[in-house]
Amino acid sequence: MFQLTDAVLERIIFAMENQSDEMFIDLETGDCINAAGPSERYVRPPYWDSRRGFAILEAFAATVTSPPELKLALNAALRRGKGVFKAFRQALSADETLFQRFQDFKLRAMRPVVEAWLESLLEEQKLEKLKEEPEDIGDILASEVEFNVLPINDIPFTLDTFLSAYAEERFASVPPLLRAWSISRLLETLQRSHDSTFVSFATVDGIHPLVFGIFVLQSFQGRPLCSVEAVLGSEESAMLSLDWPLIETISSFVSKSGSTLMVLEGPLFPPSILEEAFTHGFVQTGSMLYTRL
Repeated sequence: MFQLTDAVLERIIFAMENQSDEMFIDLETGDCINAAGPSERYVRPPYWDSRRGFAILEAFAATVTSPPELKLALNAALRRGKGVFKAFRQALSADETLFQRFQDFKLRAMRPVVEAWLESLLEEQKLEKLKEEPEDIGDILASEVEFNVLPINDIPFTLDTFLSAYAEERFASVPPLLRAWSISRLLETLQRSHDSTFVSFATVDGIHPLVFGIFVLQSFQGRPLCSVEAVLGSEESAMLSLDWPLIETISSFVSKSGSTLMVLEGPLFPPSILEEAFTHGFVQTGSMLYTRL
């Protein structure tokens, strides 16, 4: 049996994605050929379909925030229907670094499928068991994303720009006047508490946020507490399930700073946080959610 090197993995993936030819894998060398039939030496590659492939494109696109024109091009490619894979790769080809990151992402996302296929061959199990739902690629996404916490003066992005854009994306159902009023009130709060305001953000490139939370460290009656003012992200970032990991990042940071209470209050929180707050130990009083740290 061949060793699953990166080169062999790429050849097997090529055979998996090839929809025009029936290809086989040489179990001795790991080569893919289309001039043989099933035998002890030549076997069909792991089961794959366009649905699984599209899931990888969609997941990767959700991690792309910059440049804006490339983000728009990738989203447009995903809406094409026929020819989506070619259009997606063509859009990525405009940025060599991002294209290589996609290649690495795809290899890591598809490797578990190939490894399971090899294991089934070694154990002489039926290949049909691989015709199940695609494996969750959440772990792959998690390895792409990092969470940072910085004072508001030190964040590497322009807060006003992302605040307006993400509020419009994630809160499209909120009347524009109410949305603008909420942002205005938030900015007034940040102005008053500027020196004690921090931003936690999830990012792939270290610069552009997929989702971010704004919080203020306060002291009341001599006791420190944390007030989370908003959590906002792109529409695509919703599928990455980053909202609660972001809240947990804030919780860990403020606990180390001595805060014993964390409060969430205001209209600029995505539904996922409001719906799951109770399962994460939060208690509601009026319009406020809080938890003891």
